Amino acid sequence: MSQAQLGFSLPEALIAALFFSVSLLGLLQYHQSLLQGFSSLWQQRQAWSSLHQHIDRIELGMFDESLITGMISNGIYRQSIGRIDGECTELNFTLVGQYHQRVDLSRWFCSMSDG
Repeated sequence: MSQAQLGFSLPEALIAALFFSVSLLGLLQYHQSLLQGFSSLWQQRQAWSSLHQHIDRIELGMFDESLITGMISNGIYRQSIGRIDGECTELNFTLVGQYHQRVDLSRWFCSMSDG
């Protein structure tokens, strides 16, 4: 009398384990790339926020001459005058943060003349 084989053979089990491990590594790599993307977006958002806060301080008259170029909280900051048109001046702002992410903003500042 012959006995029927129950369960999986060794080659089948090894192939299943290999398939499972390759699938798991793929999912882990996908998860890591998602986390890096979200981290990059968060850092870019922080850079925009920091630059907007700095520009708002300039607009309120709290301009610090030492911050034409230098370091602020999220990276290396640079400010330049783009062009002057009558009573208005265009200022360009650049912030280069971690991992060389660059944020550029420009804003027009116009003097209010009593007329």
